[in-house]
Amino acid sequence: MNKNEFIAQLRERLSGLPEEDIEKSVEYYSEMIDDRIDDGLSEEEAVGAVGSVDEAVSQMSDDVPLAKLVKERLKPKRELKAWEIVLI
Repeated sequence: MNKNEFIAQLRERLSGLPEEDIEKSVEYYSEMIDDRIDDGLSEEEAVGAVGSVDEAVSQMSDDVPLAKLVKERLKPKRELKAWEIVLI
C-alpha cells in the first residue's frame, strides 16, 4: 500500500470523528510516513512500518473523548434561522 492509499483509507474510516481530529490524524500519519521515507525506506515499507489503518483508527477512537463524539453526531446539518427558532 502506498501513502495516498493509506491516507485515503484513514480518512474514510475516521469519517465519524470531528473534522479537526481527522485532519490532525492525517497530518500525523503523513509526517510519520514521510520521516520513514527520509530515513531511506521505500514508500511501501514506510507505510508498513507505520502500522495498519485498523490500528490507526483504533488509536484515534481511543484518544477522542466520548462527549466530543456525541457532540459531533448530534450537530445540526445547518444553523437554524431566527424565524425557524420562533416557530419551534
